[in-house]
Amino acid sequence: MKALFAQNQLDTQRPLVTESVKRAVVSTARDSWEVYFSRLFPATGSVGTGVQMLAVSHTGIKLLRVVKGSHEASGQLRVLRTYSFADILFVTIPSQNMLEFNLASEKVILFSARAHQVKTLVDDFILELKKDSDYVVAVRNFLPEDPALLAFHKGDIIHLQPLEPPRLGYSAGCVVGKKVVYLEELRCRGPDFGWRFGTIHGRVGRFPSDLVQPAAAPDFLQLPAEPGRGRAAAVAAAVASTAAAQEVGRRRGGPPLRAGSMDRGEDSLALPPYTMLEFAQKYFRDPQRRPQDGPRLKSKEGRESRTLEDMLCFTKTPLQDSLIEFSDSSLNKMATDMFLAVMRFMGDAPLKGQSELDVLCTLLKLCRDHEVMRDECYCQVVKQITDNTSTKQDSCQRGWRLLYIVAAYHSCSEVLQPHLTHFLQDVSRTPGLPFQGIAKACEQNLKKTLRFGGRLELPGSMELRAMLAGRSSKRQLFLLPGGLERHLKIKTCTVALDVVEELCAEMALTRPEAFDEYVIFVVTNRGQHVCPLSRRTYILDVASEMAQVDGGYALWFRRVLWDQPLKFDNELYVTMHYNQVLPDYLKGLFSSMPAGRPSEQQLQQVSKLAALQHRAKDHFYLPSAREAQGYIPAQLYRTEASSTWLRLLGQHRQQMQALSPHQARAQFLGLLSALPMFGSSFFLVQSCSTAAVPAPCILAVNQNGLNFLSTETHELMVKFPLKEIQSTRTQRPTADSSCPYVEVALGDVTAQHTVQLQLEQRAGQCRLMSPAGPGAVSGGGCACGEPAQCPR
Repeated sequence: MKALFAQNQLDTQRPLVTESVKRAVVSTARDSWEVYFSRLFPATGSVGTGVQMLAVSHTGIKLLRVVKGSHEASGQLRVLRTYSFADILFVTIPSQNMLEFNLASEKVILFSARAHQVKTLVDDFILELKKDSDYVVAVRNFLPEDPALLAFHKGDIIHLQPLEPPRLGYSAGCVVGKKVVYLEELRCRGPDFGWRFGTIHGRVGRFPSDLVQPAAAPDFLQLPAEPGRGRAAAVAAAVASTAAAQEVGRRRGGPPLRAGSMDRGEDSLALPPYTMLEFAQKYFRDPQRRPQDGPRLKSKEGRESRTLEDMLCFTKTPLQDSLIEFSDSSLNKMATDMFLAVMRFMGDAPLKGQSELDVLCTLLKLCRDHEVMRDECYCQVVKQITDNTSTKQDSCQRGWRLLYIVAAYHSCSEVLQPHLTHFLQDVSRTPGLPFQGIAKACEQNLKKTLRFGGRLELPGSMELRAMLAGRSSKRQLFLLPGGLERHLKIKTCTVALDVVEELCAEMALTRPEAFDEYVIFVVTNRGQHVCPLSRRTYILDVASEMAQVDGGYALWFRRVLWDQPLKFDNELYVTMHYNQVLPDYLKGLFSSMPAGRPSEQQLQQVSKLAALQHRAKDHFYLPSAREAQGYIPAQLYRTEASSTWLRLLGQHRQQMQALSPHQARAQFLGLLSALPMFGSSFFLVQSCSTAAVPAPCILAVNQNGLNFLSTETHELMVKFPLKEIQSTRTQRPTADSSCPYVEVALGDVTAQHTVQLQLEQRAGQCRLMSPAGPGAVSGGGCACGEPAQCPR
């Protein structure tokens, strides 16, 4: 702005003379001053975000807070995070004064007394920007195998294009109302029968219309007006990708920008976005006013250097002040102690009686107890691994491993995240740079921590030694039903969901809906305590905790929901499910037991299931009476003589000869899936607070609700449909009782009553989940007696 005023010889005494100059001034103010053309609303975010205001302008929304300026007594506004309207899918008001911004890849929750005014204003902007827009945003992933189709992920912005011209000699079309309609015959912008054509990241292709929705045109990267850059920006805009614009600009750009000549005024040197240098320009202390760290450094030109770039490079002397300019001066001492710990871990300062583990734990605890210091910690480690000139040979390597560990435990702020990610990606993707592998691993750890919250248990000495030696994974045993074992490679940030997805992939299950039906359990106290793990739980946290509590723990993989149909083409899938349901079948839990002699149909079904079990063991011979008894539920076996069962099994023997063990198990599952209570989790109820449920009884939890069965005949006595269940709550065993309780709220929001169930200890390790649609009733939860034996 100063340059514009000087160019047109304007000052406070001279009025603006031409309309073009007026428009230029307004345009410059609109594009350069972050919140000048914004409407401000009071707003707050979640704890720790520091949001105090929300700004809405023609470009999008900004989260703001007031900070103390160097000259202004009243403070100034600082932008914490910016979202363009291209990022915002829609805005809702879930409750009074609550705003929920649904973005392409996340949700932002704010609270404001003027929530309705904010929503109306944002909706008006989005509606106007979407008019005649040639862009759409993906609301779901689309990853087809056909290379002719356009693959994309949720949140990607796609630039629509006219329908692709047909290849010579080829025709494409579809059947509509028993008539073939050729796409080549359609108008370019006419009806396309559910398909669109577009481009993203330089790729083009068709994609389903129902996977996208209209979007405002994205805000592309504004590249400097240098020779040769115009074409780069045009290419980036053509493929509708900011990431591509950054990549094209980086490849065509010259040497890195130096920050030695810049200050913090309006006419400061423009820096590439999302670099650590840009972050330092906005949030670091002013290098000209900041106390120097030890002796003054000399730049390559030989003169004294106090630039921001120097503040982001390795130093051999401890810091005398924090890197980030905190409004609370008391944080400076904490920052200097933190930097000393970083130097000690990297070997650039003496340990003074501490071990490496002591130094690391001090650093991690400091970040855990003071969230505001996490960005400072990341900046300090990045500083020490940048242009590292330490006399210690492994200093830089240990710094990268420290960054790897910190990224596994603590997230950075939303403000620092894009800058830190950009730094890690630059190292991992630039050919010839050292530490590419660990930079990529740091980026992966950071993504996991931002998604799942970070590790909770501090690393033990063995894990730390392994990480310092460059080993970041271990083999962990997981037990599947029937004694099946799987040894999986567990990394520092592997969570239970990763294990579920990997085991499901072995069973050829790829849909997220299928992943939701499986759970990892931790089993302790020789099988007496069984506790499901949250999908966000870090496996190495469990291993660390269990090593202190019960060295003989085990990790189980089980299916707890049965909403998805069975599949029979994968051998591991069939074997696991066969082994899981077989014990419940042999207890007679899947169907009621006849009061008298079974019908002929029942006898044929039970004997065929017995014959399939025998063949599943790869046996061809006729089973003995003892073997036959093990294949049939005890209640049914007693109704007939052993000779009768052997005769019935002999009738099915010839049919079973042609089956492989895998086919026998698959056929067994198929027949069993038709029984009334298949797909249930069973619990023994010792007592119930309502007389409507006679106890003791068996509780079968499935997609239909809660089914209370007779312990003798397994007949259905009472049923609570899923839609009547409002909520559930598990109570841990008390000193007076070793058995867990489950409280179930029934009815509707206007009239509820609670039923309390006392479960048998071994059977009551799982709780009932609140009904929220398909898949809501599960074996997830915890009712273990010892808190230390139930991680998260």
